[in-house]
Amino acid sequence: MPQCGRMSGGPGTTLASHTRIPFPRLVILAATLFVLLSGCSLSNPFAGNGSPPPTATPVNIHDTIAFENQQPGTTTWAIPEGDLATTEIQAYASATSVAPGENLTFYVSVLHDGTPYTLSIYRLGWYDGDGGRLLYSSKLVGQSQGYFDASHGALVSCGSCSVDRSTGLVEANWQPALTLAIPSSWVTGVYFAKFTDIGGKQTYVQFDVRGLPTSAYVVSTSDATYEAYNNWGGYSLYLGPDGTDATRAVKVSFDRPNAGPGLTQGLPYEIDAIRWMERQGYDVSYVSSVDLAEHPELLLQHKAYINLGHDEYWSKSMRDGIEAARDAGIGLAFLGANDGYWQIRFEADSHTTPDRTIVCYKVAANDPLFGKQNALVTVNWRDNLIGRPENALIGIMYSSWSQAVGFPWQVSANASSPLLEGTSLVPGNTYGCDYVGYEWDHVFDNGKTPAGLHILGASRVTSHDGTVDVSNTAYYVAPSGALVFASGSIYWSFALDSYRMFDPNGCSGQSQQAQPGMQRLLANVMQTLIVRQTPGR
Repeated sequence: MPQCGRMSGGPGTTLASHTRIPFPRLVILAATLFVLLSGCSLSNPFAGNGSPPPTATPVNIHDTIAFENQQPGTTTWAIPEGDLATTEIQAYASATSVAPGENLTFYVSVLHDGTPYTLSIYRLGWYDGDGGRLLYSSKLVGQSQGYFDASHGALVSCGSCSVDRSTGLVEANWQPALTLAIPSSWVTGVYFAKFTDIGGKQTYVQFDVRGLPTSAYVVSTSDATYEAYNNWGGYSLYLGPDGTDATRAVKVSFDRPNAGPGLTQGLPYEIDAIRWMERQGYDVSYVSSVDLAEHPELLLQHKAYINLGHDEYWSKSMRDGIEAARDAGIGLAFLGANDGYWQIRFEADSHTTPDRTIVCYKVAANDPLFGKQNALVTVNWRDNLIGRPENALIGIMYSSWSQAVGFPWQVSANASSPLLEGTSLVPGNTYGCDYVGYEWDHVFDNGKTPAGLHILGASRVTSHDGTVDVSNTAYYVAPSGALVFASGSIYWSFALDSYRMFDPNGCSGQSQQAQPGMQRLLANVMQTLIVRQTPGR
């Protein structure tokens, strides 16, 4: 394969084209994960090795994902063990998602001015098991703009950083390193910008590329939740500089790197589902949770909405939009747990860029809107002040957690459903060793459970405090005919693919293998999501 030319530049460089450079294959090794804390009737509700030329497109737009995954992939998107950057190189992007033709700016800081680094951008998918496709690479010269030292909880040499200690809001405010015009040939998906310094230390910035606005399925990434757990600069929505929740932030910004580095609450819980959907060639497009907050009506252009991973923080517009989609007959699938637990608001950043700041006071009396606009107060959705518990939409809702330990997934002893056809899943049997955790949902008897909720999974779990609990997998059919499916576990997608970013129990045998029965279950769900059902049968 001929080597393409490389483009280079310093801070502020604008690159409107992309190159593809061959890299040697790396062995995928586990990336370090920062895990932070965060009685229904049973019924059957069913009625029955080079990139293509930029101009190369599939004949049928609905075959776009399948066509894309036929392209040669690479494993170089993965960060090898021992090469995760800490203070050596840190970065963030100007947006959580971007459309082809739009610009995306990266902000990068290295320890010493003039340090060379490489930016490589990958699209994640199946790609014959390689998991990613290299679409862009560039050699750049770094600028020292400060950094966050997580081991000491301190910002170092960051003169541009602003820290509001009354709210905990931290913005890096770095000078731009590069602005990239997203090529029209880039297919909608989850992308990684990987930054590698001259010493081989690497970090990620994740973003989505939008597209295919009328695909059958639209998939959202949980960007608001990623940021809620991010403690770059010493503050998250959980902890403050002293390591306690007493000093935690009530506002957090996207204008800063991720301390985790680029992982935390995101990709580890999503990658197996992404790989599985793309391997099957589903007609999917991708958006971020910020897109849903800004344009919830976009869900109405699709037949089904897929919610990935750990999506804990929702704005009112997100909740309203997802409910409106269900009520319009759009199928919903929640492949994680603890979804929609906290209400948030979005605000502009200090540069007046909309929706770059997340607001979540968590205590009603502390929120300036308390007593004025109670529907927007940032507390639990199940709080009486809001009165919209998650199970009214999802069918089940968050119960408890058990750090990073996982448990087997168990089919309910009474399970009987068309969704189980062809799965070979046996009622009462358990599968895997860690498909349930580290947070899970179950059925709540609060008067808000949707009619006809059907229990597929009832897995025995033990909470962090030793309490024995049950995690439920469930579904119902809304009056509109929309199927609403909920896995009830953040780890549930581990059953879909043999790739793991971490193995919580260390039971490498059965846990590292995809579970065919659960794959077939989700395939049945995916098929049913896009066809309106007959409620109450």
